[in-house]
Amino acid sequence: MNDLVNTLKQIAAISPLDSFEWTIPGNCPVAIPEANRSGYAKNVHLKENFHSIIGPDQTLKSHYWAIQEWGGIGSFKKNEKNDHRIRSFMEELGKGKLTRRSFECISSLSKVASFIDHDTYVIYDSRAIYSLNWLLFNYSSEQALFPQPVGRSSDLAKYDMQTIFRLTKRQFEFRSYKAAFHEYCKLIKHLSPEIFGSDSKPYKLEMLLFMIAPTWIIQNIENTVALEIKKTHNPSVHTDAAR
Repeated sequence: MNDLVNTLKQIAAISPLDSFEWTIPGNCPVAIPEANRSGYAKNVHLKENFHSIIGPDQTLKSHYWAIQEWGGIGSFKKNEKNDHRIRSFMEELGKGKLTRRSFECISSLSKVASFIDHDTYVIYDSRAIYSLNWLLFNYSSEQALFPQPVGRSSDLAKYDMQTIFRLTKRQFEFRSYKAAFHEYCKLIKHLSPEIFGSDSKPYKLEMLLFMIAPTWIIQNIENTVALEIKKTHNPSVHTDAAR
């Protein structure tokens, strides 16, 4: 993992987290000090303080706020089905495995987990996974990648990573949905101190991965990937006009 760690350190140096931007809604349950002016500082304050509100909340109001308001996933409506999905997910966290039903909404549900226990869990976001898979594939010997949730980024959609990986003819596979989230969190928790120092929280690396997906990662793909289509001639193939 030395190449991966060194690459992430280089990326962190040219993509400082101070430039991280994610708007916090005005109805935030946590009071954000005025001294925290940057988007990064505001989100760190939220990460460090929201757990005292969302953790004991049995109404799930704060859970939906994290998904819908802060996360911007308005399609995750409050209803009995999603109430059950959130509660089931919380039970599965302690078991170390997720059901397919939970993993289908991992972009939403992982936001809840990351606020409840920011020392253990991080957000399993399409952009973060896109970045991580590219870095693992190119800067480590890791062959087990992480299934990427459906995302909304048009920049990322231009370069389908699975297609690129398959065209290299190198061996790789995707981890099971049952263990992917927990294994992802463990990896980020392990790597974050390597990149940002011994006292670093896991969310710092997750924020970096999220931030660089449409910038450094896309640029790296464009600078390193070239596709050549070889023309072939098969005399056994005839057009209708030649018949």
